[in-house]
Amino acid sequence: MNNSTQQFLQDTGVTVPVICGPMYPGSNPELIAAVSEAGGLGIVQPVTLTYLYGLDFREGLRQIKALTDKPFGVNFTIFGGGGKKYYEQMKTWMEISIEEDVKFFLTSLGKPNAIVKRAKEHGIKVYHDVPNKKVALQMRDAGVDGLNCINWRGGGQTGIQSAEQFIDELQDLGLPLICAGGIGNTTDFNHALDLGYAGVQMGTRFLATKECQITDSYKQAIVDATEEDIIWTNKIAGNNSSVIKTPEVMKGGHRIGPILSYFLKQRRTKKYVRMYLMYNGLKRFKRTTFEDAYKYWQAGKGVGNINSIESAGDVVREFQKAFEIRNTM
Repeated sequence: MNNSTQQFLQDTGVTVPVICGPMYPGSNPELIAAVSEAGGLGIVQPVTLTYLYGLDFREGLRQIKALTDKPFGVNFTIFGGGGKKYYEQMKTWMEISIEEDVKFFLTSLGKPNAIVKRAKEHGIKVYHDVPNKKVALQMRDAGVDGLNCINWRGGGQTGIQSAEQFIDELQDLGLPLICAGGIGNTTDFNHALDLGYAGVQMGTRFLATKECQITDSYKQAIVDATEEDIIWTNKIAGNNSSVIKTPEVMKGGHRIGPILSYFLKQRRTKKYVRMYLMYNGLKRFKRTTFEDAYKYWQAGKGVGNINSIESAGDVVREFQKAFEIRNTM
Protein backbone atom coordinates (compact mmCIF):
# COMPACT_ATOMS: atom_id res chain seq x y z
CA MET A 1 0.00 0.00 0.00
CA ASN A 2 1.47 3.37 -0.98
CA ASN A 3 1.78 6.24 1.48
CA SER A 4 -0.91 8.34 -0.19
CA THR A 5 -3.45 5.52 0.13
CA GLN A 6 -2.57 5.18 3.80
CA GLN A 7 -3.09 8.91 4.20
CA PHE A 8 -6.48 8.76 2.47
CA LEU A 9 -7.64 5.90 4.70
CA GLN A 10 -6.47 7.86 7.74
CA ASP A 11 -8.19 11.06 6.53
CA THR A 12 -11.51 9.32 5.98
CA GLY A 13 -11.63 6.40 8.40
CA VAL A 14 -12.66 3.97 5.64
CA THR A 15 -11.21 0.51 4.97
CA VAL A 16 -11.20 0.52 1.17
CA PRO A 17 -10.08 3.55 -0.91
CA VAL A 18 -13.37 3.97 -2.79
CA ILE A 19 -15.57 7.08 -2.78
CA CYS A 20 -19.16 7.10 -3.95
CA GLY A 21 -19.09 10.49 -5.61
CA PRO A 22 -21.85 13.07 -5.11
CA MET A 23 -24.41 12.79 -7.89
CA TYR A 24 -27.49 14.54 -9.23
CA PRO A 25 -29.46 12.35 -9.41
CA GLY A 26 -28.45 9.32 -7.37
CA SER A 27 -27.04 10.36 -3.98
CA ASN A 28 -29.99 9.20 -1.89
CA PRO A 29 -29.44 8.37 1.81
CA GLU A 30 -29.85 4.61 1.36
CA LEU A 31 -27.07 4.49 -1.23
CA ILE A 32 -24.69 6.64 0.78
CA ALA A 33 -25.26 4.58 3.91
CA ALA A 34 -24.80 1.27 2.07
CA VAL A 35 -21.46 2.36 0.61
CA SER A 36 -20.16 3.60 3.95
CA GLU A 37 -21.43 0.59 5.87
CA ALA A 38 -19.47 -1.71 3.54
CA GLY A 39 -16.22 0.21 4.10
CA GLY A 40 -16.22 2.87 1.37
CA LEU A 41 -17.04 6.56 1.67
CA GLY A 42 -20.49 7.77 0.69
CA ILE A 43 -20.80 11.49 -0.12
CA VAL A 44 -23.96 13.56 0.38
CA GLN A 45 -24.94 16.02 -2.38
CA PRO A 46 -27.10 18.61 -0.54
CA VAL A 47 -29.15 19.76 -3.56
CA THR A 48 -29.92 16.14 -4.41
CA LEU A 49 -30.90 15.40 -0.83
CA THR A 50 -33.19 18.41 -0.44
CA TYR A 51 -34.48 19.44 -3.86
CA LEU A 52 -34.58 16.09 -5.62
CA TYR A 53 -35.52 13.72 -2.80
CA GLY A 54 -37.41 16.33 -0.74
CA LEU A 55 -35.66 15.78 2.59
CA ASP A 56 -34.78 18.30 5.25
CA PHE A 57 -30.98 18.44 5.18
CA ARG A 58 -30.45 17.64 8.86
CA GLU A 59 -33.01 14.87 8.81
CA GLY A 60 -31.36 13.44 5.70
CA LEU A 61 -28.01 13.27 7.51
CA ARG A 62 -29.68 11.65 10.49
CA GLN A 63 -31.37 9.14 8.23
CA ILE A 64 -27.93 8.08 6.97
CA LYS A 65 -26.61 7.90 10.54
CA ALA A 66 -29.54 5.67 11.49
CA LEU A 67 -28.49 3.23 8.75
CA THR A 68 -24.75 3.22 9.48
CA ASP A 69 -22.30 4.37 12.13
CA LYS A 70 -19.50 4.45 9.56
CA PRO A 71 -17.99 7.69 8.16
CA PHE A 72 -19.57 9.58 5.28
CA GLY A 73 -18.92 13.00 3.76
CA VAL A 74 -20.73 16.04 2.37
CA ASN A 75 -20.11 17.83 -0.94
CA PHE A 76 -20.22 21.62 -1.21
CA THR A 77 -20.40 23.10 -4.70
CA ILE A 78 -19.08 26.66 -4.46
CA PHE A 79 -20.99 28.01 -7.46
CA GLY A 80 -20.45 31.76 -7.70
CA GLY A 81 -23.40 32.12 -10.06
CA GLY A 82 -25.76 30.83 -7.41
CA GLY A 83 -25.96 34.21 -5.73
CA LYS A 84 -26.11 35.26 -2.07
CA LYS A 85 -29.11 33.07 -1.28
CA TYR A 86 -27.33 29.91 -2.40
CA TYR A 87 -24.13 30.93 -0.60
CA GLU A 88 -26.02 31.42 2.67
CA GLN A 89 -27.78 28.07 2.16
CA MET A 90 -24.42 26.38 1.65
CA LYS A 91 -23.11 27.91 4.88
CA THR A 92 -26.16 26.60 6.72
CA TRP A 93 -25.61 23.12 5.30
CA MET A 94 -21.98 23.28 6.41
CA GLU A 95 -22.86 24.28 9.97
CA ILE A 96 -25.45 21.50 10.17
CA SER A 97 -22.84 19.03 8.89
CA ILE A 98 -20.46 20.15 11.63
CA GLU A 99 -23.18 19.79 14.26
CA GLU A 100 -23.97 16.30 12.97
CA ASP A 101 -20.28 15.32 13.31
CA VAL A 102 -19.46 14.87 9.62
CA LYS A 103 -15.67 14.61 9.32
CA PHE A 104 -15.09 14.83 5.56
CA PHE A 105 -15.96 17.59 3.09
CA LEU A 106 -15.56 17.37 -0.69
CA THR A 107 -15.61 20.83 -2.26
CA SER A 108 -16.22 21.63 -5.92
CA LEU A 109 -15.67 24.77 -8.03
CA GLY A 110 -14.81 28.15 -6.57
CA LYS A 111 -12.47 28.95 -3.71
CA PRO A 112 -12.83 26.71 -0.64
CA ASN A 113 -10.69 28.86 1.68
CA ALA A 114 -13.51 29.74 4.07
CA ILE A 115 -14.72 26.14 4.19
CA VAL A 116 -11.18 24.87 4.80
CA LYS A 117 -10.72 27.34 7.67
CA ARG A 118 -14.00 26.34 9.31
CA ALA A 119 -13.33 22.64 8.74
CA LYS A 120 -9.90 22.75 10.35
CA GLU A 121 -11.46 24.26 13.47
CA HIS A 122 -13.42 21.02 13.83
CA GLY A 123 -10.90 18.42 12.66
CA ILE A 124 -12.66 17.92 9.32
CA LYS A 125 -10.67 16.87 6.25
CA VAL A 126 -11.32 18.71 2.96
CA TYR A 127 -10.63 17.36 -0.52
CA HIS A 128 -11.35 19.46 -3.61
CA ASP A 129 -12.33 18.61 -7.20
CA VAL A 130 -9.63 19.73 -9.63
CA PRO A 131 -9.62 19.76 -13.46
CA ASN A 132 -5.96 20.64 -14.03
CA LYS A 133 -2.61 21.50 -12.44
CA LYS A 134 -3.30 25.24 -12.19
CA VAL A 135 -6.36 24.68 -10.00
CA ALA A 136 -4.58 21.91 -8.07
CA LEU A 137 -1.79 24.33 -7.08
CA GLN A 138 -4.35 26.90 -5.96
CA MET A 139 -6.13 24.30 -3.84
CA ARG A 140 -2.88 23.15 -2.26
CA ASP A 141 -2.18 26.75 -1.29
CA ALA A 142 -5.73 27.04 0.09
CA GLY A 143 -4.89 24.25 2.53
CA VAL A 144 -6.98 21.34 1.29
CA ASP A 145 -6.00 17.85 2.45
CA GLY A 146 -6.38 16.04 -0.86
CA LEU A 147 -7.29 16.44 -4.53
CA ASN A 148 -10.09 14.75 -6.43
CA CYS A 149 -8.76 14.59 -10.00
CA ILE A 150 -11.69 14.81 -12.45
CA ASN A 151 -10.54 13.14 -15.67
CA TRP A 152 -12.11 13.03 -19.13
CA ARG A 153 -13.65 9.58 -18.63
CA GLY A 154 -15.99 10.69 -15.85
CA GLY A 155 -19.77 11.00 -15.95
CA GLY A 156 -21.73 14.21 -15.42
CA GLN A 157 -19.57 17.34 -15.60
CA THR A 158 -16.39 15.78 -16.86
CA GLY A 159 -12.74 16.79 -17.07
CA ILE A 160 -10.46 17.30 -20.06
CA GLN A 161 -7.31 15.50 -18.89
CA SER A 162 -6.42 11.83 -18.67
CA ALA A 163 -5.78 10.02 -15.40
CA GLU A 164 -2.19 9.53 -16.51
CA GLN A 165 -1.64 13.25 -17.13
CA PHE A 166 -2.88 14.11 -13.64
CA ILE A 167 -0.37 11.72 -12.07
CA ASP A 168 2.48 13.07 -14.19
CA GLU A 169 1.70 16.64 -13.19
CA LEU A 170 0.59 16.31 -9.56
CA GLN A 171 2.34 13.33 -7.99
CA ASP A 172 5.00 15.55 -6.37
CA LEU A 173 2.52 17.86 -4.60
CA GLY A 174 2.52 15.71 -1.46
CA LEU A 175 -1.28 15.38 -1.29
CA PRO A 176 -3.42 12.25 -1.78
CA LEU A 177 -4.79 12.15 -5.33
CA ILE A 178 -8.13 10.49 -6.08
CA CYS A 179 -8.83 9.14 -9.57
CA ALA A 180 -12.32 10.35 -10.49
CA GLY A 181 -13.62 9.07 -13.80
CA GLY A 182 -13.84 5.85 -15.78
CA ILE A 183 -13.71 3.37 -12.89
CA GLY A 184 -16.16 0.55 -13.60
CA ASN A 185 -14.59 -2.55 -12.08
CA THR A 186 -11.64 -3.80 -10.03
CA THR A 187 -9.37 -3.89 -13.10
CA ASP A 188 -9.87 -0.13 -13.49
CA PHE A 189 -9.37 0.25 -9.72
CA ASN A 190 -6.08 -1.63 -9.72
CA HIS A 191 -4.85 0.36 -12.72
CA ALA A 192 -5.53 3.62 -10.88
CA LEU A 193 -3.65 2.44 -7.79
CA ASP A 194 -0.80 1.18 -9.98
CA LEU A 195 -0.51 4.68 -11.46
CA GLY A 196 -0.03 6.05 -7.94
CA TYR A 197 -3.50 7.26 -6.97
CA ALA A 198 -4.51 7.08 -3.32
CA GLY A 199 -7.97 5.84 -4.25
CA VAL A 200 -10.84 6.17 -6.69
CA GLN A 201 -14.15 7.95 -6.94
CA MET A 202 -17.02 6.21 -8.71
CA GLY A 203 -20.40 7.57 -9.69
CA THR A 204 -21.74 5.57 -12.62
CA ARG A 205 -20.95 2.22 -11.00
CA PHE A 206 -23.03 3.20 -7.94
CA LEU A 207 -25.94 4.43 -10.07
CA ALA A 208 -26.36 0.83 -11.22
CA THR A 209 -27.04 -0.50 -7.72
CA LYS A 210 -30.16 -1.70 -5.95
CA GLU A 211 -30.07 1.05 -3.33
CA CYS A 212 -29.81 3.92 -5.81
CA GLN A 213 -33.18 5.63 -6.26
CA ILE A 214 -33.26 6.21 -9.99
CA THR A 215 -35.40 4.50 -12.60
CA ASP A 216 -34.83 0.88 -13.59
CA SER A 217 -34.46 2.01 -17.20
CA TYR A 218 -31.57 4.31 -16.22
CA LYS A 219 -29.79 1.49 -14.38
CA GLN A 220 -30.28 -0.93 -17.26
CA ALA A 221 -29.03 1.65 -19.75
CA ILE A 222 -25.75 1.81 -17.82
CA VAL A 223 -25.42 -1.97 -17.93
CA ASP A 224 -26.24 -2.08 -21.66
CA ALA A 225 -24.08 0.88 -22.72
CA THR A 226 -20.57 0.73 -24.14
CA GLU A 227 -17.91 3.43 -24.06
CA GLU A 228 -18.90 4.42 -27.59
CA ASP A 229 -22.39 5.30 -26.34
CA ILE A 230 -21.00 8.09 -24.12
CA ILE A 231 -20.99 11.59 -25.65
CA TRP A 232 -20.40 15.10 -24.36
CA THR A 233 -23.07 17.77 -24.18
CA ASN A 234 -22.74 21.35 -22.94
CA LYS A 235 -26.49 21.86 -22.59
CA ILE A 236 -26.50 20.86 -18.90
CA ALA A 237 -24.12 23.37 -17.34
CA GLY A 238 -22.29 25.18 -20.12
CA ASN A 239 -19.25 22.93 -19.89
CA ASN A 240 -18.95 19.33 -21.05
CA SER A 241 -21.07 16.68 -19.36
CA SER A 242 -20.92 12.99 -20.25
CA VAL A 243 -24.24 11.35 -21.08
CA ILE A 244 -25.53 8.23 -22.80
CA LYS A 245 -26.55 9.03 -26.37
CA THR A 246 -30.35 8.86 -26.58
CA PRO A 247 -33.06 10.55 -28.70
CA GLU A 248 -33.80 12.92 -25.79
CA VAL A 249 -30.16 14.00 -25.62
CA MET A 250 -29.87 14.43 -29.38
CA LYS A 251 -33.14 16.33 -29.80
CA GLY A 252 -32.13 19.69 -31.23
CA GLY A 253 -28.48 18.66 -31.07
CA HIS A 254 -26.29 18.02 -28.06
CA ARG A 255 -24.54 21.42 -28.16
CA ILE A 256 -26.04 24.80 -27.24
CA GLY A 257 -26.97 27.13 -30.07
CA PRO A 258 -24.88 30.05 -31.39
CA ILE A 259 -26.59 32.76 -29.33
CA LEU A 260 -26.15 31.06 -25.95
CA SER A 261 -22.69 29.97 -27.04
CA TYR A 262 -21.72 33.59 -27.69
CA PHE A 263 -22.96 34.82 -24.30
CA LEU A 264 -21.33 31.84 -22.57
CA LYS A 265 -17.97 33.13 -23.80
CA GLN A 266 -18.50 36.66 -22.47
CA ARG A 267 -17.15 37.40 -18.99
CA ARG A 268 -20.18 39.44 -17.88
CA THR A 269 -22.84 37.02 -19.10
CA LYS A 270 -21.17 33.64 -18.64
CA LYS A 271 -22.52 32.98 -15.15
CA TYR A 272 -26.09 33.86 -16.17
CA VAL A 273 -26.01 31.42 -19.07
CA ARG A 274 -24.69 28.72 -16.78
CA MET A 275 -27.40 29.49 -14.20
CA TYR A 276 -30.06 29.18 -16.92
CA LEU A 277 -28.65 25.87 -18.18
CA MET A 278 -28.23 24.43 -14.69
CA TYR A 279 -31.76 25.43 -13.67
CA ASN A 280 -33.13 23.57 -16.69
CA GLY A 281 -30.81 20.70 -15.85
CA LEU A 282 -32.26 20.41 -12.34
CA LYS A 283 -35.74 19.99 -13.80
CA ARG A 284 -34.54 17.61 -16.51
CA PHE A 285 -32.83 15.25 -14.09
CA LYS A 286 -35.76 15.29 -11.72
CA ARG A 287 -37.74 13.72 -14.56
CA THR A 288 -34.84 11.32 -15.20
CA THR A 289 -34.99 10.15 -11.59
CA PHE A 290 -38.67 9.30 -11.49
CA GLU A 291 -39.87 8.73 -15.08
CA ASP A 292 -38.79 5.46 -16.72
CA ALA A 293 -39.67 6.74 -20.19
CA TYR A 294 -37.51 9.87 -19.93
CA LYS A 295 -34.05 8.98 -21.22
CA TYR A 296 -31.64 11.75 -20.32
CA TRP A 297 -28.94 9.77 -18.57
CA GLN A 298 -25.59 10.97 -17.27
CA ALA A 299 -22.84 8.33 -17.22
CA GLY A 300 -19.11 8.01 -17.72
CA LYS A 301 -16.92 5.75 -19.81
CA GLY A 302 -16.72 3.22 -16.99
CA VAL A 303 -20.00 1.83 -18.38
CA GLY A 304 -17.95 -0.49 -20.56
CA ASN A 305 -16.97 -2.47 -17.46
CA ILE A 306 -20.33 -2.41 -15.66
CA ASN A 307 -22.25 -5.58 -16.46
CA SER A 308 -24.86 -5.98 -13.73
CA ILE A 309 -27.05 -4.20 -11.19
CA GLU A 310 -25.81 -5.20 -7.73
CA SER A 311 -26.18 -4.05 -4.16
CA ALA A 312 -23.86 -1.17 -3.29
CA GLY A 313 -22.43 -3.20 -0.43
CA ASP A 314 -21.47 -6.03 -2.78
CA VAL A 315 -19.77 -3.57 -5.12
CA VAL A 316 -17.67 -2.15 -2.28
CA ARG A 317 -16.84 -5.61 -0.95
CA GLU A 318 -15.64 -6.66 -4.40
CA PHE A 319 -13.23 -3.72 -4.38
CA GLN A 320 -12.26 -4.49 -0.80
CA LYS A 321 -11.29 -8.02 -1.84
CA ALA A 322 -9.19 -6.68 -4.72
CA PHE A 323 -7.53 -4.22 -2.34
CA GLU A 324 -6.69 -6.94 0.16
CA ILE A 325 -5.18 -9.10 -2.59
CA ARG A 326 -2.98 -6.17 -3.64
CA ASN A 327 -1.71 -5.78 -0.11
CA THR A 328 -0.66 -9.43 0.15
CA MET A 329 1.39 -9.38 -3.06
